[in-house]
Amino acid sequence: MSVSVSHIQDLRTLGPGDTVEARRFNDVHYRGRVEATAPAHGVVWVRDDATGCRVMLHGDVYRVFVLHLAFGMTA
Repeated sequence: MSVSVSHIQDLRTLGPGDTVEARRFNDVHYRGRVEATAPAHGVVWVRDDATGCRVMLHGDVYRVFVLHLAFGMTA
């Protein structure tokens, strides 16, 4: 499995089910799947993989990255 990471400048590009990582000062604070978005308010809600808690990420506080997972074929 390989992972590519893309920085999200516009939260409107995210939708439910996207896997994201939220970083602050280059440290990962949260990683999980998007549950809901409110791009007009600059926020998304994510279910954090580590804690199972639902967290609100504000685009002005966190740098948000979308994770693209690719599964390779094995012989």
